[in-house]
Amino acid sequence: MKLLVTGAFGNVGSSVIAEIAGRGHDVVYFDQPSRANRAKAKKAGVKAIFGDIRDPDDVQRAVAGRDAVIHLAAIIPPGSVHDPALAEAVNVGGTRNVIDACKAMVKPPRIAFASSVALYGPTQHLATLRTLGDPLNPCDDYARHKLACEAMLHESGLDVTILRLTAVIPIEVLGVIDPYMFDVPLTDRMEFVHPFDVALAFIHAVETEETIGRTFLIGGGPRCQLMQREIVQKPLVALGIGELPDEAFGTTPFYIDWVDSTESEQVLKFQRYDFDDCVRDMVRLVGWRKPFIRMARPIARRKLLSASGYYKAARATSSSSR
Repeated sequence: MKLLVTGAFGNVGSSVIAEIAGRGHDVVYFDQPSRANRAKAKKAGVKAIFGDIRDPDDVQRAVAGRDAVIHLAAIIPPGSVHDPALAEAVNVGGTRNVIDACKAMVKPPRIAFASSVALYGPTQHLATLRTLGDPLNPCDDYARHKLACEAMLHESGLDVTILRLTAVIPIEVLGVIDPYMFDVPLTDRMEFVHPFDVALAFIHAVETEETIGRTFLIGGGPRCQLMQREIVQKPLVALGIGELPDEAFGTTPFYIDWVDSTESEQVLKFQRYDFDDCVRDMVRLVGWRKPFIRMARPIARRKLLSASGYYKAARATSSSSR
């Protein structure tokens, strides 16, 4: 099968590169022409087309001759919060370009689209396990973008499969500080799914006719249904940084929750890893640098906490009350 992967050198896209090796597909990887992306393509030894998902000509060039498109390209939070106009142009406009390019072909490719359980909005007050039948309540620009994309795909007349993802935490964590992690209360239910499992779900989604016209909830399953406290603190402890204080985290319920992925697993057969596997992968990728992280523990903690507005506010309040 001739495949195109958009957003190819991001978290999930990079995992597709690893998972699809040896499956006999002819894969083209499409992403922005940044120095980092060019280096990743060269290191992986893959066929890459560089361009802008917002440019119809670039997208048409990438889609040409493909049998299926795994469409991952998107600006996610916090990027979508900082620049909502750019995020809409990439997320919604880019998806429209993919649809138009596919429809322009004599034999249109099928599309597997990366959506999100953010569509359900905050649901921590509800019974556990979100289902496909739950009402949609997008509460930020990113979720509204995904909802708009799903609507366009359904109306396109193309063969479409939609995968709504839970939290896909990168396993390459060194040097990465995501301030958004502090917005999720430690008491929230949070479902993790390993990026390699997500990659496999997308591969299986385009390899079988059974998935056409269907939407799937993609979570790690019961072994990956945790509280946010464990998802945040366990890797930090394993890396030698230690737990961060509760006051560094927000208290407003977030929009990720546990999902019922029973049917998704039956069809896509992708759930292999649990959160302990993820933590081990994080530590493995840090490798020889782990002892130095332990030595620099106070500096690492200060750098992490400096990214938390909640921690800064708590410290300011504490100082003013003395």
